[in-house]
Amino acid sequence: MISAPALVLAFLAAVQGVESASAGCGKNPPTSGTKSMTVNGKQRNYILQVPRNYDSSKAHRVVIGYHWLDGSMNDVANGGFYDLQSRAGDSTIFVAPNGLNRGWANQGGEDITFTDQIVQMLLNDLCVDEGQFFATGWSYGGAMSHSVACSRPDVFKAVAVISGAQLSGCNGGATPVPYLGIHGAADNVLPINLGRQLRDKWLQTNGCTSKNAQDPSAGQQAHIRTEYSCSKAPVVWIGHGGGHVPDPTGNNGVKFAPEETWNFFNAAV
Repeated sequence: MISAPALVLAFLAAVQGVESASAGCGKNPPTSGTKSMTVNGKQRNYILQVPRNYDSSKAHRVVIGYHWLDGSMNDVANGGFYDLQSRAGDSTIFVAPNGLNRGWANQGGEDITFTDQIVQMLLNDLCVDEGQFFATGWSYGGAMSHSVACSRPDVFKAVAVISGAQLSGCNGGATPVPYLGIHGAADNVLPINLGRQLRDKWLQTNGCTSKNAQDPSAGQQAHIRTEYSCSKAPVVWIGHGGGHVPDPTGNNGVKFAPEETWNFFNAAV
């Protein structure tokens, strides 16, 4: 006799394509909250947030939100995963990993391995769409989001990097990945040129036609969105006049980063 989970998987495979329905479809999900796992002999923690009206027969989107230096998984979760949770409804499973030493040095690739194990847990235990994994983060969390795009382009559909820099490594980086970069002209922690360097790397990888982005001047309450013409995967750059902040204020006094991130992820599907 075919089990109920197997029937669910068969149905999802027929409707959505074999690759999109994970092995966790049809299973009772783990509860939301703080979890732990062992990675390379070290205990690592993360917060899992399952939708309130989770449906085990529906393949869900996944967003992994990485925290900043001296931040934590609790900060990301308490902030609504960079304010994306309020836009997701019941469509998305959110994960906030906790970095070692309150950051993402990724020594020997250990934070990539941590991410790998989280992804495998999600595939095994929850009903997720394997083609809709996304990553985002601010500052050190942006650096880690850039790193997973380099190392795991077959897993992550797109990334959004806020005030990031080359801090967590880029093992690989030759495969196109949709890339959104947001950075402030008045950033005195990770200057905007560091964000431009990440952007320019993805312009090359994604087969984009280079053009100058007209960023606002430092201190100006404005943002300018530059969308590049790319043959392999999109790149969007948003410069603003603010400093080193996760929720910059742009045109008309509006905090634009969550909406731009969510729209970019939707467009990448």
